Amino acid sequence: MADITQSFSQLLLTYGPGAMLDLPDQAVIVSGLQGWRYGPNMKTVAEDRLIALLRDQLGDKLSPTFSGLRHPPEQDEERRDDRAPGVEVLLFPSWFTVDDDASASGADGDHSSSAIEKRRRMVEFHHLTVTKAGKLSYRDDQGKRREVNPIRFVAACTKGHLQDISWRFLVHRNGDQTCRKPMHWVERGVSSDPSDISVRCTCGSMLTMADLYKPKFLGTCRAESPWLQPQRLHDEECGIDLRLLPRSATNTYFAQTVTVISLTNSDDRVRQTVQEHRPTIDSIRALPNFIDVLRSLPHTKDAFSEFSNEEILRALDDETGEAATTSANPRIAEFDILASGTRFIGHDGPTSHLFAETLPLAELGLKQPWSDFLAGVVKVHRLREVTCLYGFTRLEPPPTAAESELDEIQLAVDGADLARNVEWLPAIEQFGEGIFLHVNPDFLNRWRGDAAVGERTLVLREGEAREAEKFGRPPSHLGAAYWTLHSLSHSFMSELSLECGYPLSSLKERVYSSGSGQADRFGLLIYTSTAGGQGTLGGLSGMAHRVGELLSRAMKRLELCSNDPICAEHSPNGEHDDRHLHGAACHACLLIPETSCEARNNRLDRGLLVPTVVAARYACFEVL
Repeated sequence: MADITQSFSQLLLTYGPGAMLDLPDQAVIVSGLQGWRYGPNMKTVAEDRLIALLRDQLGDKLSPTFSGLRHPPEQDEERRDDRAPGVEVLLFPSWFTVDDDASASGADGDHSSSAIEKRRRMVEFHHLTVTKAGKLSYRDDQGKRREVNPIRFVAACTKGHLQDISWRFLVHRNGDQTCRKPMHWVERGVSSDPSDISVRCTCGSMLTMADLYKPKFLGTCRAESPWLQPQRLHDEECGIDLRLLPRSATNTYFAQTVTVISLTNSDDRVRQTVQEHRPTIDSIRALPNFIDVLRSLPHTKDAFSEFSNEEILRALDDETGEAATTSANPRIAEFDILASGTRFIGHDGPTSHLFAETLPLAELGLKQPWSDFLAGVVKVHRLREVTCLYGFTRLEPPPTAAESELDEIQLAVDGADLARNVEWLPAIEQFGEGIFLHVNPDFLNRWRGDAAVGERTLVLREGEAREAEKFGRPPSHLGAAYWTLHSLSHSFMSELSLECGYPLSSLKERVYSSGSGQADRFGLLIYTSTAGGQGTLGGLSGMAHRVGELLSRAMKRLELCSNDPICAEHSPNGEHDDRHLHGAACHACLLIPETSCEARNNRLDRGLLVPTVVAARYACFEVL
């Protein structure tokens, strides 16, 4: 089989371990971490704050010898052997249909198009042969070789387990369970109605696709994980009811990831340089003369030339102490350093993880209400984003880390495992630029104290409770401030995309909003990041000087939506509506590409920002 390449971000966010993937000739499932092969140039990702968070939150899901984060294996163009760097895939599912294009008319003799049936033989993997080109095929009764296609449906449970449907057992559920006669996949007519698709045995037994959608019809889960080795532990049990899952459905794989923005430890240049070169330092630290080696390596000798041996050793000792005790929400450290008011944060350089500049508000010419709303504007010239994959779910999306209160981050730990023994986790690092808005807490607190805002907050809490009940989770109430800042973030990103040169789908957000009883931290970070240097060309950060103008235009656009009054009338606590995390928000006004949103386009309400055609009492900003 020819090598199929994926980008690092695709491998982590879409086609990670346990994801089903259609290759040109086969349907496969991506192997767990035990099938990720690395060459001698394996790259680690240094991010102590993220590693500490994973250890703290995942606990027993990680091996006691957990070593940290790694880049996915990079393809080696010079190697084509079985041990070349790459990610293994496993054949799944094991049931196939034979492409023989056999058609038959209905039993009643009706030859109309609605009565035409297309039958395809169903076979299992052990009935197939592999051609010299690596393709699977089936040899029929006449000895003719026919191509096969993997079956379109499998069974899964909410814990992420996955298995083939027991087709023969279900077809003969009320008959002879020992029957081994040929079975056929039968499609009647041209519709996609489940009742027109059936599986029939030559003995006369059958079932329709409509049957498979019935509750409990597929039976209970056998706790199979075909991407792991072994696929099932001898004492592993599940017992949850299986559900039908089309292989190409959007709910087959929801990646569980956590992202942090790398920070400078302080204004101390030597500690920043140590952090930027940690993978190299860790690889040679055991050598007695490792500092001499560090000074001789081509990619580190210039970086450390201005520091003494004592300064380097002191920085390493200090960093080790900080890493051992860091386990708080990474967003707190991000906010604190970006909102510090320091004129220059970090340093400018090709290996710098963070370089930002706090702009003097007096030079921005801010008008009301932005002069009161903004406590600071930071032009982020360069940042580093590290994203780690630690699990996944099927059928139902997990809560995101953004759905936790700022001081109480909780990773969703009930997802499927990436390996039987998690010695490391895959991560990617990307570089970019952005704009940080430090929101004045006094402004928000005055607004939240209004009676009308309090009433609206109760409506939002009821919507959050209804959404949590739908998924069987405890409710997570993030408050009106988060809803407001998140809505502002989306409108600001939409406006930025028209000016900065980046498409909206390439922009990202981080919303900082503390809950009640917590220290006031309110802000927005709008940024872009890519695997190369394209994300640091200055198009986005250059907009920092125009934030007042851009925010005013963004709010003006939100006053009227093309879907009004329906959009403005929508309420999160509606009993007969599934959109419990949306107020006045739709695709015409606030919703953006989900790759740009940290919370899957949830908790949005433009009525909290500006007056709408329905309500104006709880708007944060007057008509501009």
